Amino acid sequence: MTNARWYIAALLLTLTLTGANVAPAQGGVQVEDLIGTWELVSTKDLNTGAAVYGIEDASTGIQWMLLTRSHYMFIAMERGRSVTNPADFAKLSPEEKVKTNYARVWNEKNEQIFAANGGTYTVEGDKIHIKPTIALATYIIGVDTVLKVTRLDKSTMVVQYEFPPVNPTTTRELTLRRIE
Repeated sequence: MTNARWYIAALLLTLTLTGANVAPAQGGVQVEDLIGTWELVSTKDLNTGAAVYGIEDASTGIQWMLLTRSHYMFIAMERGRSVTNPADFAKLSPEEKVKTNYARVWNEKNEQIFAANGGTYTVEGDKIHIKPTIALATYIIGVDTVLKVTRLDKSTMVVQYEFPPVNPTTTRELTLRRIE
């Protein structure tokens, strides 16, 4: 075999083996492939192509999604949230305690800097349907949010979603990496 043929054969073999690890192309996502803890790597607005910052991006925030066979838990916070140690908090007046607690969840612009929700999920083909039963933002409880899986392997998951309660015209793409 000539060098060119070896190169082409090696390239085709590499592409074939790489493609074997991507679940959605093979007929859908399997729940067993989702189980674990996933950390957000990046978020992109697919309508504008721009990166998303704040609580929804890994460069300025931390997000984890934990998946069992049927339930999920999502928790996120901006890096740099203010910290008040328990001894100092105990010395505050009741009004100051309310302000301090508020500042743990929302910033001075009333933007959420801490988020958490959890509930059930189901898988249909390449789509994950999440339905919160508990949430800090109560308006999302019971809302069926669909995550379309565009890539899934042992270490990476890429999903796209629209979230009408927050912004009906935005489609986001999340890239997550498995941390456990």
